[in-house]
Amino acid sequence: MTDTIAEIRQVAQQAASVLPHTFEIITALDGEHIPPEALSEDHTIGLYGDIIPRKMRESADGFREVEVADFRPQLTYGPTATGIQAQWFLEYPALRNVRFRAEKLQYLEEGWWAVTAEVKYAAASVLGLLYLLRKLYGAVHICVNAQLPMPLWLRAAPLGQDSRGVQAVVQARGGDKVLFTNIHTECSMAYARQFADDARSYYQLAE
Repeated sequence: MTDTIAEIRQVAQQAASVLPHTFEIITALDGEHIPPEALSEDHTIGLYGDIIPRKMRESADGFREVEVADFRPQLTYGPTATGIQAQWFLEYPALRNVRFRAEKLQYLEEGWWAVTAEVKYAAASVLGLLYLLRKLYGAVHICVNAQLPMPLWLRAAPLGQDSRGVQAVVQARGGDKVLFTNIHTECSMAYARQFADDARSYYQLAE
C-alpha cells in the first residue's frame, strides 16, 4: 500500500508539471479508508494504482481499446474575463446522442435518463498523460467505454491484463459541461448522498 501511494504521488507530481492541474492524494472519505487515488483539484483527472473507480469497474465490459486516430479533433472558443479562449478537445463520434442512466455514472438512490449530443475529452489532459505514462512505462493504451460517456482510461497494459504502474482517467465532456462520473475508487452512499442534487446539473435530462 505504501509503495502504491508513493508511486501515485510521484506520478501526480510529474503530471502537475505537464498539465495545468494540481493533485491531492486521497486514502479516506469521511474517515473511511479507500484504495489510494490522486484527483485533480477539479476532479476531471484521476490517478490510481491497481484499483480504478468503482463506477468504471461496474461497467468494465463496455470498455474498448482505441487509437488517437479514432477521435475527431474539435476546437472550441469561449469567452473569458480578458477575451476569448480557444481549447482543443478529442471527440469520440461513436458516442454522439448516447442515452444513459445517471446512476451508471453516479452513486444515486434514484436515477434518471440523460442524453448528450457528444462525448469528448480535453486534448491537453489526454495528450499530456499519454506522454507521461509512455515515458514512465514504455507503453500506454487508450480505453473508451463504447456504451456510456465515462472517463477515458489510460493504462500501461492492454485490457484483460493486470495493470502495470499508475493508471489515469480523464472525465468526459459534452458541450460545455463535464459529464462527471464519480471517480473515487470506492464511495459510500452516505458520503455520495450530499452531492445527489448537484448531479442533476451534470447532464442534460432526456425527454
